[in-house]
Amino acid sequence: MATYTYKATDMSGSRVNGVINSTSESSAVNSLSKQGLVVLSIDVAKSSNVGLSLFPLKLLDLMTFSRQLAIMLNSGVNLAAALEVLADQEVFSARFRKTVSSLLINIESGMSFSEALRNEKKFDDIFVNLVDAGENSGSLENALDKIARFYESQKRLKDEVKSATTYPMFILVFGIIMVIVVMFFILPKLAESFGGAPSGIMAKLMELNIFLTENWLLVTVVLIGAAVGLFFFFMSNAGKMTISYVLGIVPGVKQIRINSALERYCRTLSVMITSGVDIIKALALASNASNDPRFVNKVEEMSDNIKQGMSLENAFSQAGIFPGLVIAMVGTGERTGKLDEILEQVADFFEEKVRTLVKQVTSIIEPSMIVLVGLFMAFIAYAMYSSIFQGQQNITGGF
Repeated sequence: MATYTYKATDMSGSRVNGVINSTSESSAVNSLSKQGLVVLSIDVAKSSNVGLSLFPLKLLDLMTFSRQLAIMLNSGVNLAAALEVLADQEVFSARFRKTVSSLLINIESGMSFSEALRNEKKFDDIFVNLVDAGENSGSLENALDKIARFYESQKRLKDEVKSATTYPMFILVFGIIMVIVVMFFILPKLAESFGGAPSGIMAKLMELNIFLTENWLLVTVVLIGAAVGLFFFFMSNAGKMTISYVLGIVPGVKQIRINSALERYCRTLSVMITSGVDIIKALALASNASNDPRFVNKVEEMSDNIKQGMSLENAFSQAGIFPGLVIAMVGTGERTGKLDEILEQVADFFEEKVRTLVKQVTSIIEPSMIVLVGLFMAFIAYAMYSSIFQGQQNITGGF
């Protein structure tokens, strides 16, 4: 299905501009004619969303948007009017307001809400599929309420992790600034105080200082280039696999990542099942939401097993990547018909586990970083005094 932009006139002779999704140009013209429009021109829309996946919509915008839209629809406001109001809300970023305005144009041109969301190519698959399920079941406001609660839980956990890591990050930044100050400002003055050329470790540090000072532009360009290169590498599948592998062997961090992935997987699957999304599609979306290659690599195998008649509990067990708790709870949910509720409880369990692990890891990182800063200062002091001591020996040896 392609997207077309058109110019037309309505029954009153007024000009109308808009976009429409259709399988062909002739089909688009026929659809517009049925709406009482006389098409003046129609062209394939040029994509303006290339590369936007690198800069996804903010979680806060998605959470607030879905919550406010759910409230307005529950209050009897129609979708177009609600979007028109939300497009002017200062609580959203400028980019998100433009996106809402674009959604409104697409809906007024005849698209369904889910079609308009897909056309934007900025909303994640979870959002789009839940809206699609809500439209098909006639309960869009309920679907939006589930979306809002899903994003609220994700943001709550993300904010708690960010809050727990704020102090260690402050210590890290402070340490980097201290290294820069010592290398570029304090070290040269210490070298001057010797009255002659420093020796030993101090001499090596001064050589490094001179190199960085004389080649600061080259060093800056190299660092920026490396940062940009690493950014795009880590955005690629190979980069994501590399990050997953490296972090997967770091004690503490490994457990946080595993439990975070399980929390996202179980919560996403719960929301999908509650909304009536097909189980095969729900498994794929939950795997992608986990941000863990282990789940993504197993989704096809699990889907094939379920298509062949295997129970969800056995499919989870055969995958070999889920802990016994998840497998047992999934089996209980299948037998009681409350799979969505039980999966949500499992997600809450892993969310609490992530909080506990983050606190434990940060309680170790904080003193470790303070020790590293202290060791650096001790190294500078050792370099300075060893150079002074060697200088005194040279003077004494000269008499």
